[in-house]
This record gives sequence, C-alpha cells and structure tokens, in this order.
Amino acid sequence: MKNKGFTLIELLAVIVILAIIALIATPIILGIINDARTEAKKRSAELAYSGVEYAVTSYMFEHSGNVPGTVNDLKDHFRADNVTFTVSGDTATITDKANNKLCTVTYVAGENGKEAAFKVTCEGLMDEKLITVGTSK
Repeated sequence: MKNKGFTLIELLAVIVILAIIALIATPIILGIINDARTEAKKRSAELAYSGVEYAVTSYMFEHSGNVPGTVNDLKDHFRADNVTFTVSGDTATITDKANNKLCTVTYVAGENGKEAAFKVTCEGLMDEKLITVGTSK
C-alpha cells in the first residue's frame, strides 16, 4: 500500500517560500496604503480650498457684493463634504472626518474695507494659496 501525501520537507519548503513572499510583499503593500492615505489628504485639502472659494463667493452674493470682513463671515457659507470648518479667533481650521488638520484659513485685510484676502495654508498637502476679493488698484 502506497502512502499518499506530502513529506515534512515538502511542507516546510512551501511554508518557507510563502514566508519569503510575505516578507517581500508586506512593505510594498504598506507603501501603497500610505501613498493612498497621503493622496486622500491632498484631495481633501483641495476640496477644503474649493469650499473656502465657494464661501467667499456665496457671502458676496448674499451680501450684495460686499467683501467678507473676517474668517467668521465665511463659516455659514462654507460647503464641502467630509470636512469641518472651525473658527477660532482670526483663523479657521479645516479638519477631516478623523479630526486631522488639513488647512488653516487666515483673513488678510485690504484697503478701506473694499478688498480682502484669505490665505489658505495646507502644510505639506498643497501650496499656500491666496483668495483675493474686492476692488484693486
């Protein structure tokens, strides 16, 4: 009668090969996951910036073209999915669902209340951008 099956050596060889494959694949997979997280944060930062642009435009539309005078003026007009706009003093912080800070919005006063700019800083996620509204010389 013939025994059918694998020998202990054959099983160990398969286990060693699978372990080597796992050791090679794990860092690659973790790198892909980290890259995906970074890209998602970048997209959220871009979404946050678009939300600030929308808030400025919406404020001016609702206030007959008047320029927003503070970051707080934008709070009720900010619209962006999956991010939160929180005002604290002269700045606003935009965070994602996991409460990770994405961007900071700062008001920059213009001349005679006819100009304003909002500086949007998203450190490490995108370049600092300036949204300027009002009349210019």
